[in-house]
Amino acid sequence: MAEKKISVGMAFLLGGLVGATVALLLAPASGEELRERLRERTQETKERFREKKEELRTKAEEIKEKAKELKARVFTQAEELKGRSLEALEEAKRALEEAIEAGKEAMRREKERLAAKVKGEEVAAGA
Repeated sequence: MAEKKISVGMAFLLGGLVGATVALLLAPASGEELRERLRERTQETKERFREKKEELRTKAEEIKEKAKELKARVFTQAEELKGRSLEALEEAKRALEEAIEAGKEAMRREKERLAAKVKGEEVAAGA
């Protein structure tokens, strides 16, 4: 994306330089005057190129810095999410273990109840 902007900016400046050169060449003026105007325009264009280059360099640094900040923020949020997920997983594990223990206890009581019932029927049948 940045390359496209640079290309467009350079094309704009080059177009301006070419247009100014053509205008100077077609304007009625002496050779010395014409060469001086060309030198001035060339210097102005070089200066604009330098300014644009510096502006793009500054913007690129700003974008790079923002990207670093965003990366750090995303990493921090990912770590927080990981921590919360692990906590939720541990809580679900504890709840499942409790449910399994409650199921085992209920089965043990039911087994004892059934064993007592069977024992009671055997005593009654033997009497």
